[in-house]
Amino acid sequence: MTTEPEGALKSEISIPNDARFLHAARAFVREVAQVAGFGPDDVDALVHAADEACTNALQHAFEPGETGTITLSAEVTPDDFILGVRDQGLPFISRVEQAADPGARGLGFLFIQRAVDEVTWVNLGKAGKELRFVKHRPQADVTHGAASSDLAPYGHDEPPAPEQEYVVRTLRPEDARQVSQCVYRVYGYTYPNEDLYYPERIVHLNQAGELISAVALDAEGRVVGHYALECRRLCRVAESGQAVVAPGHRGRRLMERMRDVLEEEALRAGLLGVFGQPVTSHTFSQKVNEDFGSKVCGLTLGLVPRSFTYRKTGIPPLAQRESTMLYFKYLTPPGRSALFAPRRHWPALTRIYEALGIPFELGPGSPPEGRGEAEASYDHAWGFGVVRVRRVGADTPAVLDLARRNLAAIAGAEAVYLELPLAQPATPSACEAAEASGFFFSGVGPSFAGDGDVLRLQYLAVPMDVSRIKVFSPLGQELLAYVASERERVERSKTG
Repeated sequence: MTTEPEGALKSEISIPNDARFLHAARAFVREVAQVAGFGPDDVDALVHAADEACTNALQHAFEPGETGTITLSAEVTPDDFILGVRDQGLPFISRVEQAADPGARGLGFLFIQRAVDEVTWVNLGKAGKELRFVKHRPQADVTHGAASSDLAPYGHDEPPAPEQEYVVRTLRPEDARQVSQCVYRVYGYTYPNEDLYYPERIVHLNQAGELISAVALDAEGRVVGHYALECRRLCRVAESGQAVVAPGHRGRRLMERMRDVLEEEALRAGLLGVFGQPVTSHTFSQKVNEDFGSKVCGLTLGLVPRSFTYRKTGIPPLAQRESTMLYFKYLTPPGRSALFAPRRHWPALTRIYEALGIPFELGPGSPPEGRGEAEASYDHAWGFGVVRVRRVGADTPAVLDLARRNLAAIAGAEAVYLELPLAQPATPSACEAAEASGFFFSGVGPSFAGDGDVLRLQYLAVPMDVSRIKVFSPLGQELLAYVASERERVERSKTG
């Protein structure tokens, strides 16, 4: 085991594709999980998950009599235990049991183990495939050792604080506990992003460059606001969010001032742009994005679980999963983009790109070739799955259909979101196949892929009343109408 920068520990073991060596894999995972500080129950659950992953590879990745290896990689960071199970055998799609079989081993069975916080399947094309597990390490949350006065909920009728001077700057380690307390006092334990309840995570994510936090401090030096950019997956763009301002200090442009700090930091970090996903139960946060100069480019139905509660904000509990708009702002405008998508979506894409104000050219594309690359992940806390296609190949339609069925039927995802690379000529055919599987148009993700923008599609496994969605901008209303019509078209084609 070697020490990596920023406190990470990495180790790896490879075993033959022989069941007699499974004990070595189990022992490896048990030892590293204990180093990560997990208790006996969590250690056993992680060992079981690893055993399922290795057994699946033994049963389905290799032809009878074929020799090969299975590699387990483990990483222990200050926040997480990350386990990967990798092989270079057959593509997962070729041998997996059908998701309709609830007793099947394979990806779907692994998803429902609930042993970890995140599960990702990565199809590496000719390089094989990997199942990746992430489990958060034991840490003290915001309530640990805190005085009751520091956790008392803000009242809905909280009186305005006296007029005063505020300091707005990037986060320092000593601010993290007060950030967590502020979030807890506004949302209780209902805020979907649990990182904000763990001061140590906030500090580490900022130090690792995965989070850029801005804070607002009142005249007494107390944290009364937080706003952040998340940079974990997308290396060229970041998501704005994790925004909270204590009720007594609202209406004083603290959010705008924190946003200015964040955009300055984003430019310094070399980011191309910033995106936001404001909710649609009200239009206030959408207007805020418009005021920041962001342009609407997508609509994500059912992103936020119904369990999310806007505590002490006067907003009633959610009647259904919360939908969000997708807004984007370029910090550094790109050059002309060549985009490939089905012709039916060209008018909608033209409206989006004209609003973004960047040059583009649409093309019909060409058939896919070779083996594709993709990854599928499931988020337990939010109850949705994401499928990201890195390279469109001839096998991509089958991969997308299997991933959707596994995520929805076995993992229990109430929504599945799909990203296809618009820069690749084979994307139109992949989009047509995805729509035949039940996905429908969702918009565009600018610079969301390594090679450019993505075409976003979505699949819903739960009812959704779009008449409840509140949209601020005229273009957003056009987009809502188009997404709703595409959803109906796809559903009609499947039932017809």
